[in-house]
Amino acid sequence: MNTNRPLVIAHRGDSAHHVENTLTAYRGAVDIGADVVESDARLSRDGSVFACHDATLQRIAGDARAVADMTAAELRAVALAGGERLAPLPRTLMEIAPRRPVLIDVKTPDLPLIEAIARDVKGSDAAARVWIGVRDPAQMALARVLLPGARLLAFLPDYGRAQEFERAGAHAYRVWEGDIDDPVARRVLAERPAWITLGGKGTPCAVGDTSTARLSRILALRPRAVLLNDPGLLTRAAAPSLPEAT
Repeated sequence: MNTNRPLVIAHRGDSAHHVENTLTAYRGAVDIGADVVESDARLSRDGSVFACHDATLQRIAGDARAVADMTAAELRAVALAGGERLAPLPRTLMEIAPRRPVLIDVKTPDLPLIEAIARDVKGSDAAARVWIGVRDPAQMALARVLLPGARLLAFLPDYGRAQEFERAGAHAYRVWEGDIDDPVARRVLAERPAWITLGGKGTPCAVGDTSTARLSRILALRPRAVLLNDPGLLTRAAAPSLPEAT
């Protein structure tokens, strides 16, 4: 990677150009030069891990069923736009992890999901190639025990809890772009390895989206990583780079 920029995390893959959380989006992220590919994780009714951001399939497939109420066979049969399919975690790890580290964004606070993720990561021999992102310190502590070779990202539910997640084993801490002027969030940015998710709450952009001016402001903060929908904004030859340290 270009060391004069943060790590580029492809949010739900190259979701600016492909259906989010699909193998096509993940492959596109690798091809465009993302440093890490993010994949959401939810548990099926029979214990399989699939990539889906929302609790239901309504937004991505017009299907009101909840992922947690469906079997793996039912989830594999769901058709997304363009004939795409939901990505099972083992398939993602087998195909993408040898090429790029995979950030697994754990979408629910239950421990069985961590156990299932650990099973799939071990089965794919990918522990050294994954980040596990959680919002609950108990999940982080369990992930540290089950996957000692994995790295752990704290999706902080409260910036004042950074130390709690540090004790649970966090290696990095997520800050929302819309919170970067909050004093407690600023302290996380100053004192800890921080990853910034672009767009979303407190901004005029959808999660993962940005503008040139907004991106330049984020780069000036010198985060360790940024999560965005279009990784090419930072990986293309003409992409803006971090300002020199002063």
